[in-house]
Amino acid sequence: MSSGFEWLCLIPPLFIIVWAVVTKKTFSALIIGAALSYVLMYKDDFFKPFVDSLYSVLMDADTIWVILLTIFIGIFIELVTHSGGVDALTQYILKVATNQRRTLLSTFILGLSFFIGDVSNIGTVGAAMKKTSDKNRIPREALAYILDSTAAPVCIMVPVSSWGVFFAGIFMAEKSLDLTGTAMSNYLHVIPFMFYSMAAILVVFLFSAGWLPKMGMMKTAYKRVESGGNVYSERSSYLNEGKRESDMEKPAAWKILLFVIPLVILVVWAIKGMFMEGAMIAIGICGVIYIPLRVMGFSDYCRNCMNGFKNMISPVIIIVGAFMVRDALIAMELPEYISEAVESVLSPAIFPALTFVAVAVLSFTTGSNWGVPAVMVPIIVPIAISIGCNPFIILGAIACGGCFGSHACFYSDATVFTSAVCKIENMDHALSQLPYCILSAVITVIAYLAAGIMMM
Repeated sequence: MSSGFEWLCLIPPLFIIVWAVVTKKTFSALIIGAALSYVLMYKDDFFKPFVDSLYSVLMDADTIWVILLTIFIGIFIELVTHSGGVDALTQYILKVATNQRRTLLSTFILGLSFFIGDVSNIGTVGAAMKKTSDKNRIPREALAYILDSTAAPVCIMVPVSSWGVFFAGIFMAEKSLDLTGTAMSNYLHVIPFMFYSMAAILVVFLFSAGWLPKMGMMKTAYKRVESGGNVYSERSSYLNEGKRESDMEKPAAWKILLFVIPLVILVVWAIKGMFMEGAMIAIGICGVIYIPLRVMGFSDYCRNCMNGFKNMISPVIIIVGAFMVRDALIAMELPEYISEAVESVLSPAIFPALTFVAVAVLSFTTGSNWGVPAVMVPIIVPIAISIGCNPFIILGAIACGGCFGSHACFYSDATVFTSAVCKIENMDHALSQLPYCILSAVITVIAYLAAGIMMM
């Protein structure tokens, strides 16, 4: 089979976006989009390669890592929530978060504080703030937006985070840069050019402070709550069946330790770069503490573990679909097609902005916020060096393109996991935050254009 499908490689991602927006169903968009990719590549013989791609994704070590971490964080959230630890923490937070504005700003500040990894950030802050947010009648879409906006955009600016470690290694491995020093010392030179992260954090701060108008579906969500509706949409009702907040008793103050101790274990291991091990140990610590203290019996502990697992089934399925789409679009050589379009414009003044746009579009359409930048570094960096661009601003543009993909893509792992933590339909979250993601991206393009012109 000949490689390269030219403009045909654009059809599947465009279909996925349109289908997801129209139907508000993420998984069906991904599966049909992946199947469409294989139809374009293999015609009538598409089915076997399509099934093989499913096997390949499920056997891939990176996929398994993301799936297991998602499941373990889901179990951790379920355990600490039902231990009374989150309820106890909520009582303290409510003393400060007495209204919507203070609650949103508290969530924003906590999001800045947990910078080890995007998934652990979302899970931890979400578990701590969801009940407080509900108490103050904040739409779940707003909570989800803040959680997502203080995940990857914050983590990518911290060298010791999962994002920082990954990109520092990718940049150091690029031979055309001929970098000296350590991976981390070089990464520090890239951070000042992380314009999308800065823009996303600024926009979410303005939103949290109430200084930015509500737009699109976010405005609709606020109108729903103001008119006496639920904090979640009708589509998300099935995700929120069970006890209501008013039915729960106030826990003893000491129970805050039931949340803090396992959380500290999780964070310490995450700092060591052992996210999976930290999640597993934290789950075990919950059992060691909760069962002897009779916070929950062994049967309750096991049931909560299973419930946490079940809560993550939907995001896990979407993640599998996203990886299938990623592999299909890479097979169709979408990254090469986009990079060739960018390469034709060789002005060093606009090349950083074009780099950000190209990587952002690829990351958004493929849902691969680490894979696409890793592929694009050896393609784009040599071009940038040959035309006299500052390599650090180009590295910042590539990393920020991946960050935009994580933040804005309908089916990125961060978007899907945020929806699961907030117990809302994935498209409710994805579409309600999209105007703010686009606003941040526009600011970013302007910043890269200005930087490119000044650094000529």
